[in-house]
Amino acid sequence: MEYDRKEYDVTRTMPGNWYLSSYKFRYSLDHLQPWFKKLKEKKLVGTQCRSCNTVFFPPRLVCGYCLVKPDLWVDVRETAQVATFNITYEKNPQTGEVVEKPVVCVRHDGTDTAFLAQLSPEINFRETYVGMPLKVKWRDEPEGNIGDLEYYEPLEDEAKDLRKEE
Repeated sequence: MEYDRKEYDVTRTMPGNWYLSSYKFRYSLDHLQPWFKKLKEKKLVGTQCRSCNTVFFPPRLVCGYCLVKPDLWVDVRETAQVATFNITYEKNPQTGEVVEKPVVCVRHDGTDTAFLAQLSPEINFRETYVGMPLKVKWRDEPEGNIGDLEYYEPLEDEAKDLRKEE
C-alpha cells in the first residue's frame, strides 16, 4: 500500500488576534500567609478542598482533582510516613568522588499529598522503606517558611520487626 501525500499551498488559518503581551501575570503568596504564620509558631496546617475533601500539605492554590480552590484550613499532625524514596548520585567536581544523595517524599498523616523532605542525618538511608513512620524536627528558631521543617526523624515501628521474622 502506498501513501499519497498531498501538497498544500497554504496552511490552515484561524481568524483572531492573540495579544499575549497585553496579559499581566501575577503570582502572589498572599493566600499562604496563614500557613507561614503557623510555621513560625511551629504548627502545621494544610488546606482542604470543600468539593472532594482532599487535604493538601503544603497548601495549594487549586485542587488538582476537581479544580476548586481549597480554602478550608485544617490542622496537620507532625507525624508522617515515607511515601517514596530514591537515591541520586552526584559527582564531586573537586575530588571526582561519587556521592549518594537521598531523595525522600513524605506524606503527613491525615493528608492526601506528599512533598520532598530531608531525613535525619543519623538515618542509614539504605534502611529506609515505604511506610516508615517519621516525626518532624523543627528548626530552633523558626522563620515562617518551609525550611523550618529541618528534617524528619524516625519513630519506633513495630511492623518493621514483624517483617524481619518472615
